[in-house]
Amino acid sequence: MFTNPSSARVLELIRESLDRDVMPELQTNAAKVTVQMIQQMLVSVERRLPVEQQWMADECGRMARVLAETAEAVAARDGAAADGLRAIGERVSAAPEFPEIPPFAAINESYGELSTLLTEAIGHLHRLDGEGWEEAPERIQKLRAYLQLRINRDMQGIFAMDAGGLLGRG
Repeated sequence: MFTNPSSARVLELIRESLDRDVMPELQTNAAKVTVQMIQQMLVSVERRLPVEQQWMADECGRMARVLAETAEAVAARDGAAADGLRAIGERVSAAPEFPEIPPFAAINESYGELSTLLTEAIGHLHRLDGEGWEEAPERIQKLRAYLQLRINRDMQGIFAMDAGGLLGRG
């Protein structure tokens, strides 16, 4: 079955490829240092990925609270600046409150387990189809539709990398 590595794993593989495939071919120290700097940036992004959404959700809540409190604090004041802060307070009141986002490790573990179960289910459904179960083809199609979604998302990622110049260079 087609597997979909996490973004962190993709970054790890890129770093490994740079080390294994690119570094030995570099001739100058400047080029080697540049690749090492790129690898360090990739490590940084890799470490941030598991918590970035939680951080952003938390920061959205904090920003909304402090802006609302500031707007409340100028409620009795006159002037353009106070009016501006009250207008910001009104806009902030429409900002969504984000739920707590589960940790990456929990999502990743569940994703892996469900992917394994999906693979197993496809095998069972094909056997049931061979045995003549009338609903099997429809169930197989639903699982295939999910797999197609997964493939489409991966292809979008590949083309996004291409647009950014990561593919076809060399």
